[in-house]
Amino acid sequence: MHDPSDPWSPLRLKSGATLRNRFVLAPMTTDSSHPDGSATAAELSYLARRGSAEFGAAITSCAYVHPDGRSWQGIGATDEAHLRSLQTVAKAVRGDGGLGVLQIYDGGRIALPDLVGPGGIRGPSPIPSARPNAQTPRELTDREIHDLVASFGRAASLGVQAGFDGIEIHGANHYLIHQFFSPRANQRTDRWGGSVTERMRFPLAVAQAVRDAVGPEISVGFRITPFESEAGGYTLDDSARLADRLASEGVDYVHISMDNFRRNSPQPEDRDWTKIRERVESRNPIEAIAAAVAGRSAVVASGGIRTLDDAHDALGAGADLVAVGRAALIDPEWIDKLMTGAHTQVRTQLPENAADIETTLTIPPRMVRYLLSRPGWIPREGQDAKP
Repeated sequence: MHDPSDPWSPLRLKSGATLRNRFVLAPMTTDSSHPDGSATAAELSYLARRGSAEFGAAITSCAYVHPDGRSWQGIGATDEAHLRSLQTVAKAVRGDGGLGVLQIYDGGRIALPDLVGPGGIRGPSPIPSARPNAQTPRELTDREIHDLVASFGRAASLGVQAGFDGIEIHGANHYLIHQFFSPRANQRTDRWGGSVTERMRFPLAVAQAVRDAVGPEISVGFRITPFESEAGGYTLDDSARLADRLASEGVDYVHISMDNFRRNSPQPEDRDWTKIRERVESRNPIEAIAAAVAGRSAVVASGGIRTLDDAHDALGAGADLVAVGRAALIDPEWIDKLMTGAHTQVRTQLPENAADIETTLTIPPRMVRYLLSRPGWIPREGQDAKP
């Protein structure tokens, strides 16, 4: 029997897929695709270098399922026109022996106005996001909601055709699925809004559509923000209820989106990390979500996994897998160095020069600009690291 607290032990998911270890390359926004949603050579090189490392699985940056739901210039998964691009992404991210997972999303009310069609920004209710200068979205019709559910299923089917081993539904970080679950964003009075039971209807419908599209042998994950720090947001108990239902519906894993798994700090919608948050949670979301799924789904911890000790701590808190994002950005061979015991050789800061970040670490130039637009988020040579 494998020790569940050993990060190097394999894990078999409900779908039957086996990860060779407990480390997952986290999905990271590249903002580096062509305008038509096809992957660029720079983006593929970024994925291929990290995909060739010894991660148990690698998750792509999320692909938009509808043209009006784009929140950045990323890959698309809307129709057959994106299939060839998705095939190249799957080949790059799967590497040699790891599982390749396609993450899919719709931006809802935080889609970028410059990237959406004539229908404009839309969301569950005509309530603007907390982000600066946010537009008030138009309210989605019932038909549009059903069409969006189908769009997630279609995107998942394209992912399987492209060669991915799994599909991750992005239900976190204030995108459309999160918005439907949030009482702040969703104030509908029809079947898609109201109590927490009604507000989880859209997330569950998407999960069911994805499972129906891919069948029982493809892994399906769901990324969730464990609670909202904004006043009037949903609670950890609410997300635990959703996780319970997702596990009952056959989701292979629940991926908890956190900036730091130790600090109980989910991403604020306004992205202003300097503010004192209005609501905090004393309980560790990993423990709460793990208790809710009760072994029926794996639990993925994310945020602040930089060392082997971090991985042990997250697994000890109840996670089955740990997602590594910023550490693998800084050092693409991070996991290989840990595996061979070369801990002292791990790079812990981005180079000071932007051109060096691009060339040394194989990061697309648009992605470099995006990373540097968030000062302090990733340690960088010559600058003070975020505490």
